Amino acid sequence: MATFVVPYREGGKTRLGDPHLADAMMFDVVDACKATGSAEVLVVRDGGGQGAAVAAALVRLRGPVTIVNADLPCATAEELAALAAAAPALVAAADGTTNALSVRDAAEFVPLYGAGSAGRYQQALGARPLSLDGLANDVDTRDDLERVRDHVGTHTRRYLGAFAIA
Repeated sequence: MATFVVPYREGGKTRLGDPHLADAMMFDVVDACKATGSAEVLVVRDGGGQGAAVAAALVRLRGPVTIVNADLPCATAEELAALAAAAPALVAAADGTTNALSVRDAAEFVPLYGAGSAGRYQQALGARPLSLDGLANDVDTRDDLERVRDHVGTHTRRYLGAFAIA
């Protein structure tokens, strides 16, 4: 069974400007990871950049790893299990960055995040691109959030409900 690693920037996503929303989305991702039955889910605090934070966490791990960004509030256990089983595989964002990545062993990971990273991971790791809607729909802006509003997990849904009332 894969270990799930969720990189998370302290204080939330700067483009959204709402650390509480960022927390809610991260908790939805963590819940989906746990629902796969995985023995271990690690939230990695993104202190020196996403790639460096993930690489530092993976140094002490062995075996299959699935890395899932914290801004995927529509992630499901079924999609995460499919991604983990297909390692090496990835789910790209619409902009060509990498939303989620699975590797057969933690030692295979290389920090290639950033613009065009999905293509770099395909080339460097032989990662197969998968089409999994919940993992493809990252939330970087309020427009993104409105687009996926009806499909988010319970933490994000609860936060959005409280926000609408306030």
